[in-house]
Amino acid sequence: MRTSIFIFCFSFFPSLLIAQEKLNSLKSPSSPASSVLGLQPTAVLSPKSYQALETALYSNFLNNNSPGFPNDFALEFTPYWATNHSLSLDEYLFPKRILDQVIRNSSFSVASTQNFVLGDSTSTNGLAFGYRTTLYFGNKADREKLQNYEAKSDRNNRIYNRIGTKAELLSDDPAIKNKTDFLEEIKSTMLEAFRMYENEKESERLTNKIISESDSLPGLNKSNPGEFVDAFRDLVDKILEGNQLFNEYKSYVSERQGFAVDIAYANLLSFPTNNFEFSVVPRQSFWISPAYQFKNKLNSLKVMGVMRYEWYNTDYFSSYFPTDTVFQNNVDLGLAVSAELKKFSIQFEFVGKYSKSDILNFMKEVLPALDNLEYVQRYAWFSASETSGPLGNAALFDGSGKLTTLGKFYSTFEGKIN
Repeated sequence: MRTSIFIFCFSFFPSLLIAQEKLNSLKSPSSPASSVLGLQPTAVLSPKSYQALETALYSNFLNNNSPGFPNDFALEFTPYWATNHSLSLDEYLFPKRILDQVIRNSSFSVASTQNFVLGDSTSTNGLAFGYRTTLYFGNKADREKLQNYEAKSDRNNRIYNRIGTKAELLSDDPAIKNKTDFLEEIKSTMLEAFRMYENEKESERLTNKIISESDSLPGLNKSNPGEFVDAFRDLVDKILEGNQLFNEYKSYVSERQGFAVDIAYANLLSFPTNNFEFSVVPRQSFWISPAYQFKNKLNSLKVMGVMRYEWYNTDYFSSYFPTDTVFQNNVDLGLAVSAELKKFSIQFEFVGKYSKSDILNFMKEVLPALDNLEYVQRYAWFSASETSGPLGNAALFDGSGKLTTLGKFYSTFEGKIN
């Protein structure tokens, strides 16, 4: 039985306990606009052409020629793939310029809701825009692996096309009266097709297997030969394991070896008065998620990092969320290591939140707790300048010597210990 070992760690900055937030919630989202809006739509529209994009936006944001906001709406559009660029597989998987990757993988998202709730429980309109792209840097082993898949795919296509073409010709040949005539005539073509890549013994084995399993196929009806020919082609593809090879290839491409980086950005537009002409940007988010899939003996090992930066409009939150304590900047950091071994799997996660709001919440909890401990006679908060790396967000004074929000709470806290 396979055993799974899961380790989840919380990190500590001096004088605070950081957020207990799972790593997956910090990764670059598939729809940045929905994420920054806090929306979980049941479906995300993905138009495949500019005409479909225009139709989706027009039908959802215009009502009787008047602009409006659809509720729980989400859309994701990738401009590059809206037109056919006739790329070869090698050009797609191994672009020569980083800019090519950025352009091809760039997607833009839009999301809206009529239920963006303010601090006084008023439901308002919310609109969000997002962007996402992925950069991939493969290694030598990755290229060799993909080239091996391509060689196998090319082999299958050549064999399949040669046999399939002959099958079409025979279905129209008046000398072929039934399925038996068809199989006897196409046998030599199958042997020749397999001999292009296989030895004589293997070619005969594969040919005889196709003939043997053809017994389960429908008969060859000369007035409608298409049914039999299609079934015969499907059988050839099955023997060649075409679908299995495609699924293996697809699975590998989604988890390629090497280094990849997901980058995303989103901003939120709030319409607090539900007036289309008045809007505020209360929040913006930026994500970067680097990951590395190891190769050879370590190919079961994957390392992923995450960083999410959030900017808040404090004036907006003071006006519309007066009871909430909101700081201008939040930074979340995380690291995950996973390994799929033969008998068990290992997952390790580390998540850290670099946020002044968490420090204030910690202070509000720890000061009363210290006050109620009989054996504590005195305590002090060790501060530093706001530019300090490890303690900057815990500073009690700003650069001009004035009290920070933390400093104001600490100086006005009325505890038992003075």
